[in-house]
Amino acid sequence: NVTSEDIWDFDGSALITAHAATGPEDDVRAMVLPNTDNKYTKDIKTLDAEMGDRLFMLVNPFWRNLESWGINLLAPRAKQLAQEAIFDRGFDETYVLLRTSVRGEDCIALKAYPYDWQLFAFIENEAWPYEENIIRLGETKEEPTSVQFAEFMEGRDEFKMNKNMRNLQRMRNRD
Repeated sequence: NVTSEDIWDFDGSALITAHAATGPEDDVRAMVLPNTDNKYTKDIKTLDAEMGDRLFMLVNPFWRNLESWGINLLAPRAKQLAQEAIFDRGFDETYVLLRTSVRGEDCIALKAYPYDWQLFAFIENEAWPYEENIIRLGETKEEPTSVQFAEFMEGRDEFKMNKNMRNLQRMRNRD
């Protein structure tokens, strides 16, 4: 049985609870789209303590690090509270999709718990100019840097030339 309870009715936030058939000791909870208001941070701290060893998830695609908090003049300790309740707590990132550009190539890094980061790059399709193919580059234990993407691409024949050079070569071959 899964229940959903609005936290505040105006911002889309909710507390989702999966009630286990084996009893409350196996329940799972997720706080979905909490924002940086102190109310949420305090709720997270309280729920985390209540859940103990049971699974408690925070679902918010906008929270990457403490810089997500910005500055709130009405809550001067908001960042400090978030640091203590969320970031120092050590919540594992369970699903992250990052987009970046490296050497002019569109790249993505995918983290899906419990696996390592998977790195991919898009490359133009020779047969159809309106479509790109996805090339798996490799994996990293930690969140990848642009240097790591570049190193993986340098090891692939498809990326020996950068995108502009490949496009120029294709145009030259058409003539």
